[in-house]
Amino acid sequence: MTLRGVLDEARALSSADGADPEAVIDLVMRLLTAASATPAVLDGLRDVPAGRALLRFTDGTRAIEFHAGDGMLSAELADPKGKGPKVDATSATWLGLLGGTLKPWLAFTRGLVVCRAGLTELRWLQQVAERLQRGYQG
Repeated sequence: MTLRGVLDEARALSSADGADPEAVIDLVMRLLTAASATPAVLDGLRDVPAGRALLRFTDGTRAIEFHAGDGMLSAELADPKGKGPKVDATSATWLGLLGGTLKPWLAFTRGLVVCRAGLTELRWLQQVAERLQRGYQG
């Protein structure tokens, strides 16, 4: 499936009430996989320092090991108690943030995303989210 198709599915699911968190996790994985194969998205991440985070879904049972920066993007399912900087949010927040329907400044300034690691990782993740959304538009 193309990035555009997955983004359309993410927008539809984000506007629906009561989406199953496990279905959202699968959709976010497909979204990140499609984004990692899209040149416009990777170009937007060229000047972002490489980093990683464990994206934990507070209403789900899984997490995503997320790597981005220096022109690369990768994601894989992981144990929520795994290693790495842990960042918590609900499935709806991750879907909106990574699907492009929730503005990164809103997610981070309103406390919808909670970084268990520190301010540096939080700033990095906000920058990555902004660049992903710009790449989707490209």
